[in-house]
Amino acid sequence: MTSTAADIETTRGDLGHGIYSLAELRMLITLYGEPKDGKQTAHWLRHALNPVEHKPWHADHSFSDLISLFVVTQLAKRGVAARTIRDAEMHLRTKWKTDRPFAREDIKTDGVEVFCEDEPEDGRIEAASRFGQLAMREAVQEGLASVFYNEGNAAYWVPMKGVLIDPRVQFGEPVVKGTRIPTSAVAGVVHNLGREEAVLRFSLTADLLESALAFEDRIAALN
Repeated sequence: MTSTAADIETTRGDLGHGIYSLAELRMLITLYGEPKDGKQTAHWLRHALNPVEHKPWHADHSFSDLISLFVVTQLAKRGVAARTIRDAEMHLRTKWKTDRPFAREDIKTDGVEVFCEDEPEDGRIEAASRFGQLAMREAVQEGLASVFYNEGNAAYWVPMKGVLIDPRVQFGEPVVKGTRIPTSAVAGVVHNLGREEAVLRFSLTADLLESALAFEDRIAALN
């Protein structure tokens, strides 16, 4: 039976709060990869990922959009065609009944096709972009090292040591790891009042303070 749009679960809830503008997505994609990757963001949203509900000019892109774009970046770098990526995502939408299946942990590639784990107990892999044709496990490459998963779904991203991006914490704004303190707030206090005041105000270790500042410096360099 073919799934209808009503059968597909949205990730605009616990997994992906709508918080990112297109410009913010571009910045974070660039931060994850390279400037050319950030420039491809709008193109990939239209041509590599299947459409989801989105209001033009609104900051309502989700964390699941961000992670899906990371996956597209990796697939494209390995030579997978945009049409193949889109076909794979469309197949997995139906298989897993979710609007952003690339936010799942078990997306793999051999540089030509896109794979997902299928019936792992018998050692087989399903090629999603071939709509279910089986392929050998040894053809598959591992995915994203800085994205962390919970029960198979993307839960948070650590863009650099001491910094966390988690849709459940400050609506996905970059924060100091282990706290709810935005890195931008730390940088603002340091800029206006100095490091000692920031340490006192936020009760941060020197290492975490420097991590927050280094992250904000990287962000500023992208603007």
